[in-house]
Amino acid sequence: MEQTSKYQRSIDRLNDALGKEISSTLQYIYFHTIFEDAGYEHLARLMRRISIAEMEHIEHIAERILFLNGKVDMNPSERARQIDEPVEALYFAVKLEQSTIDHYNEYSRLCAAEDDSVTHKIFQDMAAEEEEHLDIFRTEWQNLLDYGSHYLALQSIANSKHKSKGEKSE
Repeated sequence: MEQTSKYQRSIDRLNDALGKEISSTLQYIYFHTIFEDAGYEHLARLMRRISIAEMEHIEHIAERILFLNGKVDMNPSERARQIDEPVEALYFAVKLEQSTIDHYNEYSRLCAAEDDSVTHKIFQDMAAEEEEHLDIFRTEWQNLLDYGSHYLALQSIANSKHKSKGEKSE
C-alpha cells in the first residue's frame, strides 16, 4: 500500500501551478512570435522576457515537487489562445496574470496553514514576480488604449532608426 505524503496537498498545488506556468510560457511565446512577425519588436521582447521568467518558475516548481518526493506533471493547464491583436493579447495577459496571482496567494495561505513554510514562500515569491508582469502588461495595454496604433507605429519607427544606424536593439 502506497503511503500518502504529508505534503501531498502542497504537491497538488505545485503541480497545478506548474500547469499554469507552462500555459503562460506557451501563450507568451505565441505572442512573442506574432508580435515579432508584425514588427512590434518592443512588445515581442517583453513577451519573450516574461516567458523566460515563467520558464524559470517551471524549473523552480518542479524542483520543489521532486524535493517533496512528488511526481511532476509537466503538462499545460490550457492551450495557447490564437490572439493576434495587441490590445486583445495584452488584455488577456492582464487577466491571466491576475488569476495566477490570486491562485498563488491562496496557495501560499493554505501551505502556511499546513506548516509548509518553504512552499508558502515559493508561492509568495512567485506571486510578487507575477505582479511585476501584471504591471508591465497593464502599462502596455493602457498605452495601446490611450495611443492606439500610433503607439505601435512609434515603437516600430524607433526600432528601424536603431537598425539603420547599425545599433543593436534590446
